[in-house]
Amino acid sequence: MFHPSEVELSDTTRKILDDVERIKPSRLVFDSLSELRLLAGSPLRYRRQILALKHYFAGQQCTVLLLDDLTGSSHDLQVQSIAHGVLLLRQDTPDFGKQRRRISVLKYRGKEFRGGFHDYVIKRGGLEVFPRLIAAEHRSEPRHGQLTCGVEGLDRLLGGGLDRGTSTLVTGAAGTGKTSVCALFAHAAAERGETSTLFIFDEGESTLLGRMRALGVDLQKHVSEGRIIIRQVDPGAWSPGEFSNAVRLAESRDHSSLVIVDSLNGYLHSMPQERFLIIQLHEILTYLSQKGVATILINAQLGLIGQMKSEVDASYLADAVVLTRYFELEGEVRTAVSVVKKRGSDHERSIRELTFAGGQISVGETLRDYHGVLTGVPN
Repeated sequence: MFHPSEVELSDTTRKILDDVERIKPSRLVFDSLSELRLLAGSPLRYRRQILALKHYFAGQQCTVLLLDDLTGSSHDLQVQSIAHGVLLLRQDTPDFGKQRRRISVLKYRGKEFRGGFHDYVIKRGGLEVFPRLIAAEHRSEPRHGQLTCGVEGLDRLLGGGLDRGTSTLVTGAAGTGKTSVCALFAHAAAERGETSTLFIFDEGESTLLGRMRALGVDLQKHVSEGRIIIRQVDPGAWSPGEFSNAVRLAESRDHSSLVIVDSLNGYLHSMPQERFLIIQLHEILTYLSQKGVATILINAQLGLIGQMKSEVDASYLADAVVLTRYFELEGEVRTAVSVVKKRGSDHERSIRELTFAGGQISVGETLRDYHGVLTGVPN
């Protein structure tokens, strides 16, 4: 007397082994283990069958992949203890945006592997995995020098310009010209024959190009020549790993000397359910610093005049902080710019007026006749 599962399992196993003897494959896939688990009937018999298959294939010079859809009531840790390697694939569905797929190596005997979760996407041509960025693995010789923007007053505020391999936070109220100021550095780098990459979350590429054209800065020419690369980031479509990979490619493939993220608010809002974006941002900044790439982060503060607030405090991550502020003077709303922090070199601590008029961007002389400019209502 035989139980039906015993007959079915033995018949299935015999057919598999006959095909292996005939074809002699170098790779074999069992899709899926849940079917073998049903055929076995009991956990003990199922484990014995998997062990028997493992011993058989160990002498066949054949790599065996076992797929498990985890449809059982409990996770099967017995097979994980038998296998040489274990990969876990997950699909998370956020409240907004597309699904996020992640892969993790739980076990790999005899090999060193990168633990933790790594984002991946399924697209035409196969699977693309974005390994978690570890800045310590990409150390290189530091690059020295400065990146200027071509506006004398702003370069003087920064002590000559942005240092290569440093990160700069440009923060201020909406409309104070943060993006325009940063685009000046990209334009000046392109004029010198260097490449810059802009990741824009908050506005369209055509809007940015048109606005800068009105200010006398022709970015379109350098975009067409590939000196300025603009990556429009669709909120809700990118995962943190995909963004980190895009930044890494901007340095390794495109050889960018300047990377601009516009804005930090858009970066955080595009992935609202990711809890460790600031830590990942720290890894990105460290990686770019070690590669000698200058980074500019744009942060929009809450409010217009008076007390200002920021949704996220990233000032401790940045090597330099540029502050733009509205202030009221003689019945007009004007804009002030100052550098409140810069590590490693001297800079001006003065407050200058930033103007966008006459088809150009200019930085005036120090506002020495007033105090309280940063409050919004100077005397």
